[in-house]
Amino acid sequence: MNDLRGMQLALRLAQRGRYGTSPNPRVGACLVKKGRLVGKGYHRFFGGPHAEIEAIGRAGPKSKGSTLYVTLEPCTHWGKTPPCVSAVLEAGIRKVVIGSLDPNPVNAGKGVRLLRQMGVSVKTGILKKEVRELNRPFQKWIQTGLPYVSLKMAQTLDGKIAASSGDAHWISGAAARSFVKKLRAEQDAILVGKNTLLRDNPSLSTSVASSQRQKGKPWRIILNPDLNYPASRKIFKGPQLTFSVVSDKARNLSRIRHGGLLLPVKMSHKRVDFKDLFSKLAGMGVGRLLVEGGGETAWALVNSGLVNKFYWILSPKMLGGRNTLTSLEGEGFRLARQAKKCRIEKVRKLEKDWLFEGVFV
Repeated sequence: MNDLRGMQLALRLAQRGRYGTSPNPRVGACLVKKGRLVGKGYHRFFGGPHAEIEAIGRAGPKSKGSTLYVTLEPCTHWGKTPPCVSAVLEAGIRKVVIGSLDPNPVNAGKGVRLLRQMGVSVKTGILKKEVRELNRPFQKWIQTGLPYVSLKMAQTLDGKIAASSGDAHWISGAAARSFVKKLRAEQDAILVGKNTLLRDNPSLSTSVASSQRQKGKPWRIILNPDLNYPASRKIFKGPQLTFSVVSDKARNLSRIRHGGLLLPVKMSHKRVDFKDLFSKLAGMGVGRLLVEGGGETAWALVNSGLVNKFYWILSPKMLGGRNTLTSLEGEGFRLARQAKKCRIEKVRKLEKDWLFEGVFV
């Protein structure tokens, strides 16, 4: 097995941890000795054994003299688990091939230096671009103290997200809705605005078994400082935690009856300070945040400059209507040259619908 194939396997293993590791990175590892695979593993859940530890444990004595392929630089510090570099040295591994250096400032480059100092051969940068793309959310969270924010929207060809009556069931087809349910399972939290809550009564359900996800996640976050909604809404059902965003200046909150927990944040004229909200969520362990609000919430987030990625579902139909809801509401930009720039990275067909994935630039 050459270095490229070894890293490709490690990358596929890393993907298996998509539902349980956040805010930690997704990491995969495999051990090869004399051209044969002797051990493999991946980081399965936050606080659990790292990929290298699992691979070494499965290989046992065969680890000695082997080559370790790991997507992310082995850690050198004590966190929720012991440092992986120590385990690599104790196992007698002779060579380590690394996809990308650790973006965590506490560890960046230290693992490579220590391994080399101890006589281990180290090679870096194999599939670096793919590994970094896989762990964009972790990099954002660990370096900025903010979650990686994704915006999901489903609209018609003419930009509508609901009919003139407000009915939106369903703009997108079954395949697109199935995709969204899996996407939700990868998140630490999902955010909606009050209009979406009151109009659509969403459950924000996932299609991934709770045993594969972190307990109580993805959290549901509601942007509605007035708390004017009944606790009978679907969003309050199920084991996931639900938070209602309120002003940190609000009084007598204990007297307010509602169905979720309260999350006080800075506000101005009833408008949420998104940076303060996101900073608080990141401090609570939210590394991945999905926004599923309507046009007003979507515009507010896009205009804030705090959204990283978008999932735009385009359905081949038209609704028309000068007053029907569009995917981006708000005041909009006054001049065309002020438009928010995007880069489309993937386009795929979901039965009759089209999904555009990209980032804001």
